[in-house]
Amino acid sequence: MVCKACVKQEQLYGISLRTNSNRDYNNQIFTDAKIDFIDFRPVNICNFKCRSCNPTASHGIAQEVNNYPELEKFVGPAPATKTLSVNDANKDWIIRNLGSLKRIMFTGGEPTVIPEVRDIIKTIKKDHIDIAVLITSNASFQDDFWFEITKQLPNLHWTVSIDAVGDAAEIVRHGSDWPLIERNVAWLAQHANSLNINSVVSNLTVFGIKPLLEFGRRMQRLSVTPVGRHGDLGCRHQFHVCQRPYHLAVDNLAEELLPLAVDYLTSCLTLDLDDEQRNMLTGLIAQIKFAKYDSKLWEKSQSYNQILDQIRNEDHQTLHKYSNV
Repeated sequence: MVCKACVKQEQLYGISLRTNSNRDYNNQIFTDAKIDFIDFRPVNICNFKCRSCNPTASHGIAQEVNNYPELEKFVGPAPATKTLSVNDANKDWIIRNLGSLKRIMFTGGEPTVIPEVRDIIKTIKKDHIDIAVLITSNASFQDDFWFEITKQLPNLHWTVSIDAVGDAAEIVRHGSDWPLIERNVAWLAQHANSLNINSVVSNLTVFGIKPLLEFGRRMQRLSVTPVGRHGDLGCRHQFHVCQRPYHLAVDNLAEELLPLAVDYLTSCLTLDLDDEQRNMLTGLIAQIKFAKYDSKLWEKSQSYNQILDQIRNEDHQTLHKYSNV
């Protein structure tokens, strides 16, 4: 099933996790199992509750599931403990073996609010400054530590998760303070040695693609040398088109919204786009153009989002108002 997902993504969009991983490793073929890369996810502590996330990656969502058991059929069960975490032995092993690592990636939860992540990064700064450090973040940090470490670690790469902008971001990624996030991403665009903007496109965000693309292009312009450090092209704005869970799949739309989505996305092709953005749009249009309305799946999506609207005092229906643009 995982292989089929990459095949489909490559057919529609020209890229996938497989092609990205091959690029990261320069298409090398490995003949031994020596560990030189760690993907460390120590705990599910997160200050956001994104609608496309689940209890294993956000303790806030886990608490919601405990309080509202009807959510379990959409996002899965909450962990038995308040948070889901690895033990200290994992962190201790990593610190002892930093000398043999080439790369370490921190996700979460939200890495910038996880103490174990900060502890390891402090050790890297002190004793192993050449290690490539990759942080996937929601860009909501306010602590000076993260601004300072960005300037101090020469091989620090940030991936910021931005699925929507403005008021839409605060619904799709509950807990967002959009002005703060926008300032942080703009700062990273100008000061980080390496920055990717990663956007998940789902049926909640498809009608907000235009301002998201425009935001990405603004950040790319800020990151171009000499203002930023990303050469002539600027930082990368990459996309993941949601296929799972099925009720949030990008082509799971009401029957009347499917043609509107095609028209809206087609109009976005007139924007100033880079090749990756244009390829994403072209594949997205093709996917939605041939999609068939599934009433049960759409009703499941509506049921899930209506429950969250009631819990969080939000209105996800506003996310589809872009359909008349």
